Amino acid sequence: MRHKTLSRPTFPDDDLIRKAGHEDGLAGLPAGSSYEPGPFERSIIAAGESKISEIYAQTAQELYRHEGRSSNLANAYESNQYRLKDVLLRYKNRKEIVGRDVVIPVPYFIHWLVVIMLAIGEFPLNVVVFRMFGEPELMTYVMSMTLSLTLPLIGVFLGLQIRTLVKPKIATAIMILLAPTTVLGALTALSFIRNMYVTLHAEHRLGDNSGNMVYAMFAINLLIFMGAYMVSFFAHDQDSELDALHVAVVRLDKKRTKLREKLSRAISRTNAVIRAGRGEAERVLSEVAAKIAIYRQANMASRGGTVAPSSFSRNPESPTLKRWWPDLKIPDAAESMATPPAGGATKPADGQGRTLFSTGRA
Repeated sequence: MRHKTLSRPTFPDDDLIRKAGHEDGLAGLPAGSSYEPGPFERSIIAAGESKISEIYAQTAQELYRHEGRSSNLANAYESNQYRLKDVLLRYKNRKEIVGRDVVIPVPYFIHWLVVIMLAIGEFPLNVVVFRMFGEPELMTYVMSMTLSLTLPLIGVFLGLQIRTLVKPKIATAIMILLAPTTVLGALTALSFIRNMYVTLHAEHRLGDNSGNMVYAMFAINLLIFMGAYMVSFFAHDQDSELDALHVAVVRLDKKRTKLREKLSRAISRTNAVIRAGRGEAERVLSEVAAKIAIYRQANMASRGGTVAPSSFSRNPESPTLKRWWPDLKIPDAAESMATPPAGGATKPADGQGRTLFSTGRA
């Protein structure tokens, strides 16, 4: 958000400052042993501090407009960090119990890509079959859609259950038995359907081959079912608890990445407001220092070479600028999957221990 430009502070002109410095120098103001600035110097400092306070109030209002969304993101990120660290610790402990890392031959992305492709391929196949049997158009699409969704999903569910709940030797035996049998049956069915399709185009009917057509389509659907089953089988670890923890870690890690990106953008916007306000306040303080330098130079010239007052050794300061908001930093991310952290979650805080996005609104 753009930081509004306030009017410049009203300071006396340089000639008036030199005149005041000359008069105060002749009068011995401020006293040589005094650590407090003289009245005229204090008036310049007060004018600058008043303007800095206005900038501070305006910056606080702008930060307040960012605070709602930024605080929500910070809380969501903190919660995700806490859950991720807890799951990572449980994941590490489970790996130590089973004595190995997770074993997933087929990545999740490939797994779901294959399932979706199987569902897409199943739909037109069923449409053709139901049209061959003379089903109404609406029922053809409804039944085809139902089969194209349910068959792959049932295969996914069955593959997951057998992979994680059945003993490895028995699960492998099921795969060895069903996989080649299904493929062989599907190839035979495809050959039959090709010949049947030629016959249908020639005679426009199924005739006595309708029963064979039913078995052929059953074999094709079984192939699609087994495809979903096998890809699901190899997309999960044999240990159900280790597999569930791995899925949870992957999901939380992806969510953490998205939240971190959003939080980073929110922090960048907030820091832009903080820096814009700080920069304007520092320019005011710099102008105050320049005016005071003119005053002190004229003051010393009128003192006839005496020692400078103790207050002249101190540069002007702004109490408001000292308590300005520090730049916010995004909290540290949780450890990687390979090295879970020890201990609890860290609350997002700034360099002074304050909660992130606390604006300290005036």
